[in-house]
Amino acid sequence: MGHTKIKNLIGIISLLAWIASIIFAKPLKDAFLLSADNFTLASKIFLLFLSIPIFFINLALGISFGLPIFFITALLLVRLPGPGICGVPLAAFALTSFAGYRLNRVFLNETKVMEVRKEKEDEEINLLKDDIRSHENQSERMRSSLEKVTNLKNVIEKYSYTLSEDEILDLIIENSFGLFQSADRVLLYLVDTQKRELKLARAKKRDSKLSAKSKKGDIFDRWVLKHRLSLIVEDIHKDFRFSLDKEELEDGFTSLISTPLTSENKILGILRIDSLNPDRFSQSDIRFLDIMADLSAVSLQNASLYKKVEDLAIHDSLTGLYVHKYFTERLNDEIKRSLRNNRDFSLIMCDLDNFKDYNDKYGHNAGDLVLKHVSSILKSLTRPGDVASRYGGEEFMLLILNKNKEEALEIAEELRQKIKDTPLILRREETHITVSIGVASCPKETRFADELLKLVDARLYNAKKTGKNKVCA
Repeated sequence: MGHTKIKNLIGIISLLAWIASIIFAKPLKDAFLLSADNFTLASKIFLLFLSIPIFFINLALGISFGLPIFFITALLLVRLPGPGICGVPLAAFALTSFAGYRLNRVFLNETKVMEVRKEKEDEEINLLKDDIRSHENQSERMRSSLEKVTNLKNVIEKYSYTLSEDEILDLIIENSFGLFQSADRVLLYLVDTQKRELKLARAKKRDSKLSAKSKKGDIFDRWVLKHRLSLIVEDIHKDFRFSLDKEELEDGFTSLISTPLTSENKILGILRIDSLNPDRFSQSDIRFLDIMADLSAVSLQNASLYKKVEDLAIHDSLTGLYVHKYFTERLNDEIKRSLRNNRDFSLIMCDLDNFKDYNDKYGHNAGDLVLKHVSSILKSLTRPGDVASRYGGEEFMLLILNKNKEEALEIAEELRQKIKDTPLILRREETHITVSIGVASCPKETRFADELLKLVDARLYNAKKTGKNKVCA
């Protein structure tokens, strides 16, 4: 572009010089009119000098300007008087015009070559720029992937120290929200195995426009649950796989990724990431979400197994009631809480009357049935927060919170009466079971666990001693 401008400038200057020369041709003729010889010499010099702008006009502007200029100048020669005035300048004009024209062609050819070369260089530069952008994008993706891998490492470490299901659910939501920068909302559904449907366990959102009103999932969640596959939707309004005509969707989200939480070929739940904008997730995101889901599923499974082991450790395998050790720990805790807050609690201790007779008459299996029967009745009268436990072979203990001895007596009497009135069929024979019960309370009667246990045991012994099937306090 710079060479073209210079060439055009030279052409314009040369054209102006030629015009000026033409204008001064008549004054030149008048100046040398007295001497024909002087005039002829001066005219030839002037016309030879005029060949210079003609040369540059042909060089810069080409034959389209140079040829008309040549003919106009030749006509000018005819008007100048004097012998031999036309020959030499005319030959000079022709020579300079031809030389300028040839140089112009050479210049144009070189210009075309340079333009082609420049186009190739520009193309190479553009390719290099695209390559640089590609490498920058790849570097950015690698940096993002490395950051996600680092976050996954931290997730694994956190999961390894956590065996509480509630804590793991909180970690899944927090880590998923931090792992995906495009996330505007994270939803975690768990599968209700009894109803065979989804239920929302946790939710976290970045924008107030997004809500979590759908507690059982929508068409996208049901698709993941049915197909057991990961799902990526770039725009929910353009995805041909889903018909939203009859679907009531929550406002706000446009794109999403979702994956099942699977362990041992069993779906535990669904982890889903939403965004307000379309095209916010990639295949790389879905791969990381799959990894996140696998880690979460393993952690949830471990927490479930730990809970089962913990339940087995504190629950009696036959009756399902708490074991003696757990009851003792809770008793000590409740005594401390009672003394600190000045609140009553009571103990009910019951023992089956003539339990040995059931084993002797119906066999040991019958004894297990009797224990389960009494345990089920005890559970039915146990409020949330109270502790029902199997204290010994056929002894049971019920720790009742926020109840004084008088209130506990009413519960004990209800328990005794219900056990007596609820028949049990043993070998096709209807049997009625009775129990003897002792009641004691804290802190009014005692402030020590050992004394409270001795007191309630003594009252149970008194109930048996004085006729059985009764409550003593």
